Amino acid sequence: MPVPSAVAPRGLFSSVLVGLLTLTLALLPAVSCLAGEQAERAVAAVKQLIASGKVRPGAVIRLNLKQGNIAAFMGRDNELKDDWERATGILLDTVVVPQLASREYIRKARDVDITIARNHEYPDLLDEGLIEDLTPLLQKFGFSLPEDTTSGYILLRQQAYLGDRVVAIPADLDVQLIYLRKDLLEDPAEGRRFRNKYGRDPDVPKTWKEYTELVSFFNRPQEGVYGALEPREKLTAWMYWFPRYAAFAAPGQYLFDERMKPLIDSPAGVAATESWLATIPFSPQEVSGEGKDYNYTLPYFLRGKGFSTLITPAGAKIANLEQSAIKGKVIAAPLPGRFVGDRLLRRSTIMYGNNLVLPRSGKNKELAFLYAMWQTDPDNSIRSVLVSGGFADPYRYNHLTNAEIRKVYSPQALDALRAALPDTLPAGTGLPGDAEYLAALGQQLWLAATGSQSAGQAMARTAHEWEAITERLGREQQIAHWKSFRKNFPGVVNDYKAR
Repeated sequence: MPVPSAVAPRGLFSSVLVGLLTLTLALLPAVSCLAGEQAERAVAAVKQLIASGKVRPGAVIRLNLKQGNIAAFMGRDNELKDDWERATGILLDTVVVPQLASREYIRKARDVDITIARNHEYPDLLDEGLIEDLTPLLQKFGFSLPEDTTSGYILLRQQAYLGDRVVAIPADLDVQLIYLRKDLLEDPAEGRRFRNKYGRDPDVPKTWKEYTELVSFFNRPQEGVYGALEPREKLTAWMYWFPRYAAFAAPGQYLFDERMKPLIDSPAGVAATESWLATIPFSPQEVSGEGKDYNYTLPYFLRGKGFSTLITPAGAKIANLEQSAIKGKVIAAPLPGRFVGDRLLRRSTIMYGNNLVLPRSGKNKELAFLYAMWQTDPDNSIRSVLVSGGFADPYRYNHLTNAEIRKVYSPQALDALRAALPDTLPAGTGLPGDAEYLAALGQQLWLAATGSQSAGQAMARTAHEWEAITERLGREQQIAHWKSFRKNFPGVVNDYKAR
């Protein structure tokens, strides 16, 4: 997740990544690497490529990165970049790309060896032949992507795979969390007033209803403090709607049934949309304005002008910066949910997830792949995550226990992240045409946010548009993709019947 311009430290954005894998072990069976070994094997593989004459000394890997990712990949004072270049003799050339959908700039990419893409973009990128299937490269160099809970990649299936193919190397983890003003929750006077109104103590909300009550209570626009700082613009609308829908739907019900009939035009879909709309009265007036994403809402929170926000773990890192007005005043938690009987059903989602992909047009695919493995090694990735001007979230399990990272993010926030993992949904629809499906949903949610239609109308119109997209792309093809994608949902059951 890139850092909002309002709080971005100056002088910390430079170039990009470092890459890797091992050719000398190409004939060995794939193995999971311990801390440090992954980087060493990647360097050895690069040296073997040079020795074999396949790669010339001083070759250049060209990296396209978004502004907020550059510092993390380069390391403190470019130490990661320098270490890679010293170890391999392969140079890194970094270009900043716009904060736009990856598909647009990958389509135009020329001579770009490695870049980043968001998880939900994988289906369109692969379907259009814009990125490489990395499975053959993993096999060639004898690597696997470990997912052990000691130092493996977190949520590997959601982060790296599309079906059974590896299409990205994880380098970020944007699981959505809720952030609340701890100082306001614990204020005795506020507690008395809240109990008088709601008959309970103010606390981290278990349900979306409790969350709405909290943001209503702590909304003080006359004091310049807003209860809810959730973006309501059309491009990112789905990120804040999906966890609500997944919680309101029966366990296992998600977006479509087994024949790709949309399930969102249902009581669960309407309830989720009503919950999504319910925070708008307690938000800044322009919250649904075009382009008003977290770069608009998060600075309010960091200046102490809000009670709550929903954002990735990077929110904890930024809130702990010295220039933050809320340093030490924030608590992070898994998202609210709803009770099904006596069971609390929570759901989160991966929001952005800027992971490493190889454009099909790249000229140095093996080097770029090896660099990606080097950069995301357990040890190197710690150095990447710790960069104060870079906002790659902890994405390997050893990050969650590392003392320095826990200090930067706070132990409480990382414990909240770990608690949210079992209930985290994969991003987007998982289907070719994902951009179209999400754009249709975002447009209808936005129209509801501006008061142009009801929650029920928004869901009915979205379902109608989704049916048209599915028919145009081919229902049987989409069913096959959907069947594969939904295996990654937490708590999946076989009940996909439309309501």
